[in-house]
Amino acid sequence: MTNVRTEGRVDLAEVMRTRRAIRKFAERAVPDDLVREILEAGRWAPSPANLQPARFIWVKDRKVKDELQALARESKELSAYWDAQFRSGGKSALVNDLITPTVIAVCSDPAKSLTNVHYDNGFEWAAAMSIYAMWLRAHSLGLGAVFVQHWITEKAKRILNVPLRWTFLGTFTCGYAAEEKDGERLPFEQVVYIDHFPGDPHP
Repeated sequence: MTNVRTEGRVDLAEVMRTRRAIRKFAERAVPDDLVREILEAGRWAPSPANLQPARFIWVKDRKVKDELQALARESKELSAYWDAQFRSGGKSALVNDLITPTVIAVCSDPAKSLTNVHYDNGFEWAAAMSIYAMWLRAHSLGLGAVFVQHWITEKAKRILNVPLRWTFLGTFTCGYAAEEKDGERLPFEQVVYIDHFPGDPHP
C-alpha cells in the first residue's frame, strides 16, 4: 500500500491521487478502532442544511455476510441476462467479496432532505459524500476499499432490515489489500472548462 504519510502527517492530495478500488483482501481483520475512525469520517461528511440523512450498518455477523454474498452473486447473474459484461469472462463479472473485508452498508433517509423547486435528491448526495470520506479515511489508514452498488436493492433492504422508503446505496467494504492497482485520469484540460462549455450551442 502506498505510503501517504509525511513526517507523521497525512498528505491529503496524495491520499486522493493514490486511492484505488480494491476488491481482493487479505485474511486479516481490521481492528474495531480503525473501523470506528472510518465510520466517523462518514458521520462528519457534509450534507445539505446539515440534515445528516446518511445511516450506516456495520455488518459483523457471518450469517448476514453470507446472505449478502449470495445476493451479490444473484444481482450479477440478473444483470448478466441483459449485459454480457457481467457474464463469466466479462470485464465486470467479478462478484465482490463480502466475507473477508469489513462491510458497511450505506443508506439514506429521504425524509431528511430539503424540498427544492426541482426534484431534490440531496439525501443521496449526502450519503455519496460520506462514502467518499470513508474511502479516503480507509486509504489514509493503509487499507484498501471499494464501494459496491450492484444490488437488487429491495432484497438487500430485507436482509438488513432497512426501511422500505429509505434509499440503499450499497456496501462499502475495506480491509488489508491483497492486490495493487494503478489508475489514470483524463488530462486536466479535458475535464475543466473556463466560464462555459466550449463550442457552439449544443442541442
